[in-house]
Amino acid sequence: MPMLRCETGRIATVTLDRPPANALDTGAFEELIDVLARLRAAADVCAVVLTGTGRFFSAGLDLFAVFGYPLAAFDAFTAKFDEAFAALFAFPKPVVAAINGHAIAGGAVLAAAADHRVIADGPGRMGLTEIQVGVPFPVAILEIVRFACAGPSLAELLYHGGTYPPAEACTRRLADELVAPDELMARAFERAEALAGPDRTAFALVKRQLRAPALRPIEALRPGEDQVWDVWRSAETRAAVAAYRERTLRKR
Repeated sequence: MPMLRCETGRIATVTLDRPPANALDTGAFEELIDVLARLRAAADVCAVVLTGTGRFFSAGLDLFAVFGYPLAAFDAFTAKFDEAFAALFAFPKPVVAAINGHAIAGGAVLAAAADHRVIADGPGRMGLTEIQVGVPFPVAILEIVRFACAGPSLAELLYHGGTYPPAEACTRRLADELVAPDELMARAFERAEALAGPDRTAFALVKRQLRAPALRPIEALRPGEDQVWDVWRSAETRAAVAAYRERTLRKR
C-alpha cells in the first residue's frame, strides 16, 4: 500500500500516510524519490508542503522491519535512504514541513531537510533519538541536521537524543515556527507561497548556494557507500536495536 499521498497544484501537498506512526522503510523512500522527481519536473508546481497524518508527522525509520532485512535487501535500503534524503535536501523548489504531531529520529530529519518548519502546538514531541537506539548518524543525516539545527543546542540534540514538546523544539531549532493546530496547514501554505516568489531560478540558485557546504559531503558518496552503514550491519548495533525494541514494547 502506498505511503505517500500527493496532491498537486501551485503548492503541492505530500502527506505521509502509513498508520500508525508513518514509519519509513525502503518502499517509503522509493515513493519519496519518485514523488520528488515528478514534482521537480512539474512546471505548474512552485512549492511543496510536507505533512503527516494522525498523531504523527513521522516516527522515523521502521527499525524493526529494516533490521529484519536480509543482507541484499538491507543494501537496497541504505541506497534508497541516502538517495531519498539527498533528493529532499537538494530539491530546488521551496519545501515547507507542516509538523502535525510526533517527529522522531528520521521524522525530525525529514523536517530538517525542508526550507521552513511549522509545528503544531500540542502533545506531539520532536527529537533525534538515534543515539538512544544505538545507531550512529549516516553522513546525509548528520549534514542535514548540522545545517538545519546549527546553534548552541546541536550537541545536546545529537548526544542526548531527547524529545521535546513543540515550543522547546523551536527553541532548539528543530522547528522554526509554533502555531495552533487548526492553523498549521494554512500557515504552511502561506510560508510556501512566500518562498515560491516570482523568480524560481533565483530561489533555486540561492538554495543551492546556501546548502552547498552540507551537500558536498552528501553528494561525494554514492548511495549506500557511507561507511556508517557497516556499523548498522554489525551484530552490536543489531543487539542494541533489539534491546531498544524490548524497552519500547514494555512501555506499551
